[in-house]
Amino acid sequence: MVSGKNRVRPTVAGAVLLLLAALAPLSARPAIDIQTLLDRISARLDSFNPKGNYTATIVSTQVEHDRKWRPEKTNVQTKALVVTEGHREQTIVKVLEKKNDGTTIDVTERYLAEQRERRERARSERTSQPEAAPPKPGGQRSSRRGMRMDDLGEILPFAADRRNDFTFSVRQTTDPSGLPLFLLDVKAAVKDVLNWEGTYTIDAATFTPIHGRLIPSELPTFVKELEVEADFEVIEDVYLVPKRTWIKVNAGFLFIKRVHITSEETYHDLKIVR
Repeated sequence: MVSGKNRVRPTVAGAVLLLLAALAPLSARPAIDIQTLLDRISARLDSFNPKGNYTATIVSTQVEHDRKWRPEKTNVQTKALVVTEGHREQTIVKVLEKKNDGTTIDVTERYLAEQRERRERARSERTSQPEAAPPKPGGQRSSRRGMRMDDLGEILPFAADRRNDFTFSVRQTTDPSGLPLFLLDVKAAVKDVLNWEGTYTIDAATFTPIHGRLIPSELPTFVKELEVEADFEVIEDVYLVPKRTWIKVNAGFLFIKRVHITSEETYHDLKIVR
């Protein structure tokens, strides 16, 4: 037992520090619980029209790097995008190849010929193959499909039927202008190449995802490194589109030359077609 003579009396400054320490966890605690936040984000995403009709210009910049991630060649494509009832059709407008020696080559005609060949081959395959049977109810989604940044159901895992594959935690912050934001940290409980992990930035006023920085919870075959970043934009409160996407890939197999690529796509002149 501490005697009265040896008992330390708290000072005013010490009392203030104790009070601040006690209040700190309360101030850091999110003002909304996870399930409510996920429900509101999901409802916000459901409010957008998935069958959009709009046009845009896409500028796609792909940089090939050496093993030390030094740029070697840059390919810049300008494409016209037409979205009709959610179906995307991209047409190459111009393609430039830029090398480190400062030379730039217009390779548009070559890419247009390759695009025509791919479309003709796809058309022939569709007409020659029997119509595929509809998927069975409750069937498992394939984890080996190609990644599409416009497939919001895959990269925004907030719908009720996907949440069990993930764990979520939330933090609060503001942007430089003072706009309140939620930072939603996501970890995959079920590892899969289409179950992405990372941090989503959510507009706290509208519950709209505006940014994501992600990696797959399981790397695809022959891929050593894969990172994805995306900025989303709302068009006239009707459509949610990826305004900008950035991808970093380090892939290869055994003695085949490894691929070190960064790719960025930006959307411009977005217009709704009435």
